[in-house]
Amino acid sequence: MAALLLSPGAAVAQLNFESSGGERSVPPNDGRDPAALDQMRRKLSLEYPSIRSVVVLRHGRLAFEFYREGLSATTLHDARFATASVVSTLVGIALQKGHIKSVKQPLWDFFPNAFGVGVDPRATTITLEHVLTLTAGFDTAVKQIGRWAFPLDFALQRRLVSDPGAAFSFNPGTAHIAARVLVRTTGRSMSSFAREHLFRPLQIERFLWRIDGPGGGELGYSGLQLTARDMAKLGQLYLQGGVWSGKALMSSAYAEAATRQQSSGGAPLNLGYGYLWWVASTGSPSPEFIAGADDGQRIYVDRTSGVVAVLTSDSSQGQARSKGQVDVVLNNLVLRAFRK
Repeated sequence: MAALLLSPGAAVAQLNFESSGGERSVPPNDGRDPAALDQMRRKLSLEYPSIRSVVVLRHGRLAFEFYREGLSATTLHDARFATASVVSTLVGIALQKGHIKSVKQPLWDFFPNAFGVGVDPRATTITLEHVLTLTAGFDTAVKQIGRWAFPLDFALQRRLVSDPGAAFSFNPGTAHIAARVLVRTTGRSMSSFAREHLFRPLQIERFLWRIDGPGGGELGYSGLQLTARDMAKLGQLYLQGGVWSGKALMSSAYAEAATRQQSSGGAPLNLGYGYLWWVASTGSPSPEFIAGADDGQRIYVDRTSGVVAVLTSDSSQGQARSKGQVDVVLNNLVLRAFRK
């Protein structure tokens, strides 16, 4: 089993977008009936047992939150594949700081010694952008070694089933390559780079990040644990075009490109795809985008209504069940109440 990295730090910072970078203030509950919100909490508690937490921001202010009994605002939740959207954000920051020149750079630039015997010649044309859009062309049937391990040479030696850039395929291991690009170009672990340039500005003081075996690096496709409030900050950062407390953590161009449809996407959410973000429409910029997958964890952002919604669930009750409950709660409860 892979190890976990624990960020040093005391209590989780309080979510206060008025002082932490939110765009503007709104009245408590945004004018919504408190009794109706209490009814939503009861419904979540009684009818959707897989749901662990729900946090809703509207126009940068906390509008609603729910936690299953025994959990709280300080509880860490496994972000699962939403981890990849954090990795995408770190790529945007690395571009802003000049560690990476362009998403058009081929992987060959970063790992010239990794393309030896056993690597499909077409792999030398795979770019960082192909990795971020999950269009690198790797065979999705080839999984990681063991439960978590995904070494770079193994990742690059997988069979290509399509030319790079030709087709989308949901392949979490491909997102792990983006993580290795970050480590190579910044000369730091992902948690160290994230702590200084993403988590600290967002006042995220406590997190866990699973690593790729003893002595390995953090996983790029899963394993990051954050509070629901802190996950919401990531969505809010993109809603604000990469700016937090008046400082651009990444360029607005990258924030827009990451959440704009770059490929037609597909399963498991059957949506378009940007840079490790699902894109719910073809607009430019897209009004709606989502972090997560079919694992029951979601960060949903709607530019039009200014809503950021985070839903976490207990996938031990069954992945299909947790995903189904998350989808129903998001669409039938949260969006009906707040996207107005």
